[in-house]
Amino acid sequence: MNRKAHGFTIVELLIVIVVIAILAAISIAAYTNIQQRAKNTAIINAASQSLKMIEAYIAANGTYPLNSSTSVSACITVAANSGCQTDSTSDSTIASNSTFNTNMGTIGMLPKSVPTEGGRLYGVTYQYNQAYSFNGESRPARLTYYLFGRNQQCGVPGVMVTGATTTAFINSTTGYSGNEATQDKTACRINIPGPTHS
Repeated sequence: MNRKAHGFTIVELLIVIVVIAILAAISIAAYTNIQQRAKNTAIINAASQSLKMIEAYIAANGTYPLNSSTSVSACITVAANSGCQTDSTSDSTIASNSTFNTNMGTIGMLPKSVPTEGGRLYGVTYQYNQAYSFNGESRPARLTYYLFGRNQQCGVPGVMVTGATTTAFINSTTGYSGNEATQDKTACRINIPGPTHS
């Protein structure tokens, strides 16, 4: 008996290549999604821990850890002096604030870093503005942070959106404050309950 060696045909090889390509694409998409969720979980944990510590400071002292007659901001998560970035169109950063850090140091250690990506919209920022209100009540303090991807749940209670004016906020019905048009990120603005006048 004379048998001829039999190999794969071109069609069979193309089918194998296509199947491998599909599996690779699925794996890459799943890996990217897992990475995004891990980064967002780290950011949410840092924001949640910061909020709890600020609330503890307010309970212990009856005032916000940083306030002003107008408005003031402090970057909570300052890693390698990079500050926080809350503007989607400029590269200006918000630095740490020594008064805020000293006051919060009486309660404990705030988280100092979160995942960052891109040149804009990163970090957890404390913001105080006497004009801020929440659901019609004076609430001058808030946390701001950004999650990777659009329509992400902020994961911290007190999520708010802009109401009738840029300083009047109301409850969010979506679980996030909005999507950033220039970046693939979700904005989270969190009301900080506390004294209405400090």
